[in-house]
Amino acid sequence: MKNITLKYIKLVDFLNKIFGYALAFSMAFMSVIIFWQVFSRYVVGSSLAWSEELSRFLMIYMVAIGSALALRDGKLIAVEIIPEILKGKVKRILIILVHLISIVFYIILMIYGLKVAESFGNQIAPGTHISMYFIYLSLPIGGLLLLLNSVTCILEQFIEGKE
Repeated sequence: MKNITLKYIKLVDFLNKIFGYALAFSMAFMSVIIFWQVFSRYVVGSSLAWSEELSRFLMIYMVAIGSALALRDGKLIAVEIIPEILKGKVKRILIILVHLISIVFYIILMIYGLKVAESFGNQIAPGTHISMYFIYLSLPIGGLLLLLNSVTCILEQFIEGKE
């Protein structure tokens, strides 16, 4: 069982690494788009119709992916006063309980996020001509990444408890 658990953790870490690179690329790409928009508006005198919209869509995905990566690294915003006071087994149980409650939320986010994506799938963004389905799909994708990372954090608590 421990072997499967460790393989799962390594798989999620590998996926996180890939998504981390995608996040860095998206941030760089968004910066270039915004720079080019400012340059073209104030120097060339003609602005791009799609740049602000595409930047917004990239930011939406960056938040969805970045929150999952922050969760895994323990950097997602949280109230830490109680876990800081607790020690040992009680602290691990609390961390597991918080992740289990969070998983329920992530499942709801995935289910309703997919429903929202399907509901607005027939709309097209005016500047980029991208289907809004792909934009709203960031909700279930973010929920799935959060779920995978939350399960990983729970498994790590079990491994820590056995050591």
